[in-house]
Amino acid sequence: MTNPLANRTEASVGAPTAVRSRRQALWPRNRRHALMAAVLLWTVPMLVIAAMVIHDPLKHTVTLGSYHLSAENWWAGRNLYVGPAGMNYLPHFAVLYSPFHFLPLRWSEILWRFCAAAALAGGLWLLARELFGSESERPFLWATILAMPLCLGALRNGNANAIFGGVTLLAVVATLQQRWWLALGWMVLATALKPLGVVLLLLASIYYAPVARRLPAALLGLAIFPFCFGSPDYVLAQYREAWRNLHACAAVSEDRFADFNGILRTWGAPLDPGPSTIVRVLSGGATAIVWLWGARRLNPAMRCLWLYALATAYLMLFNPMNEANSYVILAPALGAWGAWFLFSDGSGGRQFGWGIMMMALSMGLLPNMLRPFFGNYFALFWLPCMTLLFLAALIHFIARAGGGKPCPQPAAKP
Repeated sequence: MTNPLANRTEASVGAPTAVRSRRQALWPRNRRHALMAAVLLWTVPMLVIAAMVIHDPLKHTVTLGSYHLSAENWWAGRNLYVGPAGMNYLPHFAVLYSPFHFLPLRWSEILWRFCAAAALAGGLWLLARELFGSESERPFLWATILAMPLCLGALRNGNANAIFGGVTLLAVVATLQQRWWLALGWMVLATALKPLGVVLLLLASIYYAPVARRLPAALLGLAIFPFCFGSPDYVLAQYREAWRNLHACAAVSEDRFADFNGILRTWGAPLDPGPSTIVRVLSGGATAIVWLWGARRLNPAMRCLWLYALATAYLMLFNPMNEANSYVILAPALGAWGAWFLFSDGSGGRQFGWGIMMMALSMGLLPNMLRPFFGNYFALFWLPCMTLLFLAALIHFIARAGGGKPCPQPAAKP
């Protein structure tokens, strides 16, 4: 079996042979048309969302009762946390959201959504440039087609998962470029936006030595950041409250979350909070092992995509408060892997690409189509199931196509 992963020896500019040989088989043939189509796919929905926000900024938004309130409470010196129903992020988020909070409401809501969309679209474009070089327009379009349906819900509602997903994507791009401080900066920013960012930080540090060496300084900067904007006593109190709030979130077991328990609840056998925590910890260890297994078999470009897929899939499956809109975090990983396979000339590569496309589009479209019949329960079951299938497909591919001689690797930058 031909190994398409061996076609790239490093993440460098210039399209791989696989891309050049098969690119004409996928619409559109004109690169400029492809880029224009991709830009329209991002801009038209965002203009529609902006118009809806201008018409009624209080409708379909999650910012007012949580994000704006957290920024207001921070500057008033009040407690940020009221349990899982309120703000569930680190104190850093209240500071980071403050520039949006102090804007007029309509401008605030529009700019917040546009920043998230820019991070997602820009990150996907930069990733396509790294993977496909000067022949990146068509892969970028197809990656957008795969990712966009899963992004729209979070972008419409102003969910922080959208900007978190974009920042995580930018961290992966910087890792692929071996720009280690920039990569750590994006990872730390992702963690400041949502504590879930620690998953990518930890996974990256156990393989990439440059990340591990810089990690203590990055974590120190993360810890110090809130003290620049509040008194030490207040910040320490909010750190304690944040820790208690995270524990409370871990114990939530409502039937409205799309994690692995969403699958079990469908069959009437959900796990209680205690066993769920044990499963999350064990799954984290298994994820680290599978990450190292794949990292040693893949070239640098595919290694970063493998890290991206594992980190985001773990968050989808084992975050106890994972919602349907949270899958905006996984969407670019689906798009990137799908585009890579679609433009690969390796044996079975195109079939993997079409398979991932079916998974991504079913995740983005089917829950809305079937909501009149099943409410939101279909999404709670289908989204984690497709995430598991996505991981299984990648593991199968790496075990077969990446199981031979390891791909040549350039020396890592110190």
